[in-house]
Amino acid sequence: MRIHPALAGRSCYHRYEIAPGVFTPGTHLEIDPGKCLDELGVPRELSGWRVLDIGAWDGPYSFELERRGAQVTALDVQDPDISVFNEVKRILNSSARYVRGSVYDARIEELGTFELVLFAGVYYHLKSPMLALQHIRPLLNDNGWLFIEGAAASDYLGQRLAATLGLPKSRAAEVTAAIDALPLSYFDTEERIYPHWSNWFFPTTHCLEVMLRDSGFRDVKLSLQTNAMYKYKGRRLMGQAKADPAMPDPAEQRHECPIWQAETLSVEDVLKARLLVNDAAGDAHSGPIGALRRVAGKMKRRLLG
Repeated sequence: MRIHPALAGRSCYHRYEIAPGVFTPGTHLEIDPGKCLDELGVPRELSGWRVLDIGAWDGPYSFELERRGAQVTALDVQDPDISVFNEVKRILNSSARYVRGSVYDARIEELGTFELVLFAGVYYHLKSPMLALQHIRPLLNDNGWLFIEGAAASDYLGQRLAATLGLPKSRAAEVTAAIDALPLSYFDTEERIYPHWSNWFFPTTHCLEVMLRDSGFRDVKLSLQTNAMYKYKGRRLMGQAKADPAMPDPAEQRHECPIWQAETLSVEDVLKARLLVNDAAGDAHSGPIGALRRVAGKMKRRLLG
């Protein structure tokens, strides 16, 4: 194994092969980008696809996605001259576009839209992962693919709870499975799971699933398992979801909290209207329009005395 001469004396996070037997000078994690994406389910043929790699860092997945035929945009807060992304891009004669910025600032106006977004090894480094997912959804075309990977709390919480309750180790897996089925997350300010201050948000499988559904994604498929992205050192969450055409902008206020239009409208009125909308058949009298008409009529009668 040798480091590419153009990268001699430099360092980066990932060590990965950029030519037969020639690698980047990664000091933290050695990976095979192709194997990592295969395990995640990313198609091997991406010709004609516009792909966004969020958290691109030093580029292992960006350049592998491009090798598969994609037109790649890489997004990261790191300086690409320092992370060696730009130098590897030059070595590979790559056309990948690098945008320096945060996922919180991701906008269609600057980035465009995509058929596929890779969001690997990022969400648990964010203090507001739900906000990140809400920014990602509008960047995807309807029914576009999100591939996601990251850390989980389930194994840690299961072991800790089993120990606290004095349960035998044989019961730890049972406790872990029960926790993983709950929509819980662990905010790790004490660095219990990963010993670094930049790791914040550790969800269970079910928690990440409902977060994705509430952020404009459907057909969510997740698993908790060891993987090549983390050198099989511990179970991580990995999977995929599709952009739901019914929720193109999950950050809209109406998806979070209702805005009251009249102070004379009671809580009972709101609940009844919601039930009518949910149960309606869809015509002007019994569907959502009819429900709104009935609520409007009740408001009018109250206002007129």
